[in-house]
Amino acid sequence: MKEDGTPDMAASFDRLRAGSGFAASSELDLPETQTTAPARTFSGGVPGWRTRLGLLSPDDGINDDEFWHYLPDGVSLIFTRYRTATRFDPISPDMVDRYADLEPILDAAETLRVTRPGAIVFLCNSCSFVRGVGGDVKISAAIERAVDIPATTISTAQVQALRTLGVQRVAVAGPYPANVTQLLVDFLEGHGFEVTGSQSAGMETEWQIGNSTPSVWYDLARAVNSPRAECVLLACSGIRTAAIMEPLEADLGKPVVSAPAVSIWAALRLAGVKAPVFGRGVLLAEY
Repeated sequence: MKEDGTPDMAASFDRLRAGSGFAASSELDLPETQTTAPARTFSGGVPGWRTRLGLLSPDDGINDDEFWHYLPDGVSLIFTRYRTATRFDPISPDMVDRYADLEPILDAAETLRVTRPGAIVFLCNSCSFVRGVGGDVKISAAIERAVDIPATTISTAQVQALRTLGVQRVAVAGPYPANVTQLLVDFLEGHGFEVTGSQSAGMETEWQIGNSTPSVWYDLARAVNSPRAECVLLACSGIRTAAIMEPLEADLGKPVVSAPAVSIWAALRLAGVKAPVFGRGVLLAEY
């Protein structure tokens, strides 16, 4: 951080370019990254001794394994799904709008309640921005009322992350058809951000999205980037970005907010877990 309290992005990316990437945790004076001996004893080998995070997904998601890559020690994930009326339709604004219907979402949240997660993330990016500014908050607020567990959505998390990083101008890329990506552009502009450009991969199913290699999103991020953009946002919970976050940020010289990474970042904050995760982007490492 600078003396005025704003993020020192230049210092962050100096570390990215230096040799092997970010400084080791021992160099950053972050004691919470080290698990103490009593904590190890207390955990008894149970992965979720710190907290469990509940991830609430539509039924067509296939990349559950992606989210485990962003966790600090002592945190585990619990997934649940809800059935969607339009799951066999090609991705479109109307299709994802039906994914935002509250009844099946809240039924799935009730299933999660018994596992006592520290926080719940509604794990569908498009169906939390499809109804515009405020549509995301209606979903998370309904979940919180129903199960009394802190909740958020990916779209809410993206807005929080951009503000936390101190950026105003953002380039947006998504796997969707262009008319769905445009809804995200509208959502971000509604929150006061300037979208410097957008790119769409034109995919119409989660099966296509989840089976695409990380290099697809690496190339899409590079295509949408411009000198004016202060950050690149990669949309959709179904993408796989863990392997590319650090090299992509190093190449672009700016932060990348990917939907899977920001989902875990926001959930950890909600659950009160303060532990950096290195190698998965500046957001999880430093904020």
